[in-house]
This record gives sequence, C-alpha cells and structure tokens, in this order.
Amino acid sequence: MEVLVGKDEGRWPKGTRVRKVNTKAGDAHQDGALGTIVGALGPASPSQRAELIIELAKKGVNGDVEYFYWVEWDDMPGIPVGIADFRIEPIEEEEKDVSNKRS
Repeated sequence: MEVLVGKDEGRWPKGTRVRKVNTKAGDAHQDGALGTIVGALGPASPSQRAELIIELAKKGVNGDVEYFYWVEWDDMPGIPVGIADFRIEPIEEEEKDVSNKRS
C-alpha cells in the first residue's frame, strides 16, 4: 500500500468532512464526532482486505478495511489520527451547512 498523506486520493478525498461511526469501548471519539480527512493509506488489495477481515474478527471487530484515513477531529485541530474507513462516513452537504451556521 502507498502512503497518501495529504494527497487527494482514497475513496473520499482530502478535505472531506466526516462523522465517526462504529465506536468501540476505549475510543477517544464517540459516534457523531466530526472531523476532516487530511490523508489516506490504501487501497488494500483483495488479499490484504481478506487478511484484515480475519484479524479484525479475531478481535471481535466486524469490518472490511479498504483504506485507512488520517482525520483531524474538530476538537483536536492539527493532530491527524489514523482510522479505518468503516469507522467514518462522509457528511452530506446539507449537514455541513447546518454545522457551519452553528459555528
């Protein structure tokens, strides 16, 4: 896999606003936390994805990882945090508008 930090590559490009989903115990950010993608690692090949699914299942995690992203969470600006793609989702445009009006 190629490290794509700061490049507009990945399923979602750099600058995409995202929301945290699939929180697990001990996570610093809970479901609903907002952030911005600042980079990506991937894509994982089909064989890498299969291996990751097995390893995650051994740890009780149900997920299929194609990309890992670096996200700057709104409450931690300037500190990119790595997270698997199945644990974030892009925010729809209308939700971004509502969020910006609250700021």
